[in-house]
Amino acid sequence: MSIREDRRPTLASWPKRMYDWNEVPPRFQPALADWNAAGMPPGNITLIPRIHQYSGAPEYVTAWLGSEVCLQRLADGKLDVWHIRPGDVVLVSYSIQLIKCTVTVRLKDGTQTGFSYNKTKEDQLYPVLSLLLGQPADRRPPSQYPDAPAFARLRQESYAMYYTSLLAYRFGGQILDHLFLRGKNRNFLYILQHRPDPEFFCAMTDAGPVCIITDFYGTSVLYVPKSSPCFLEVSPQSHGKGSALYLRTPAGGERLYFGLLPGQEEPAASFARRWFS
Repeated sequence: MSIREDRRPTLASWPKRMYDWNEVPPRFQPALADWNAAGMPPGNITLIPRIHQYSGAPEYVTAWLGSEVCLQRLADGKLDVWHIRPGDVVLVSYSIQLIKCTVTVRLKDGTQTGFSYNKTKEDQLYPVLSLLLGQPADRRPPSQYPDAPAFARLRQESYAMYYTSLLAYRFGGQILDHLFLRGKNRNFLYILQHRPDPEFFCAMTDAGPVCIITDFYGTSVLYVPKSSPCFLEVSPQSHGKGSALYLRTPAGGERLYFGLLPGQEEPAASFARRWFS
């Protein structure tokens, strides 16, 4: 069977901010009718269309009013709606692969939701991202470290992680302590292809821990509010030799894994004992 060609311009699949209530697709309007009646500006609504017009991929609408977020997901003709209030979130994961961003949100009632979008238009989603991370809607991620001297060593060790780790400031206003580790690609094919080694950064912020892993496949970030129980520990790898650093949450099980090199066990274990014991 031939695949129908998507003849839309590339911009048609990018997140699109609404400027008028009538621009909101009718199927997404009922969940936002009360907010619209309450005076929500249309600019608080963002439509995330399907990447391919004829694919079965979901499309999303995000919206916010005050401190509350509404996420809508339409897939296979079924519309799911989540209204997320302050304190509902127990875990947020954020990943970047090339220009694709994916946000996953785990809620106190055990449900999970999320959305994906083109990073080129991420600024349209800053208010929603900030609210999901427990921050005011008008918070904007900083472009440099407020306390740059404390991270001078990190900049020397990894220029890339120095700037990637700024993602921690989306969550907290202050980094109290941090751990940086560089791993090693042990796959022979990866070595021949000169793929970058994985790197790990964990920050203890005033809002809770933030863990970041970067490797060939992209960047993965995990935000855990300090009200959500979690623990970081060094233990033997479940597959392979040596030890690994695991971030676990009682509700969701293992959430993060980073293989350690010889000599990294003690600094990793010391950081874990200092903040997670």
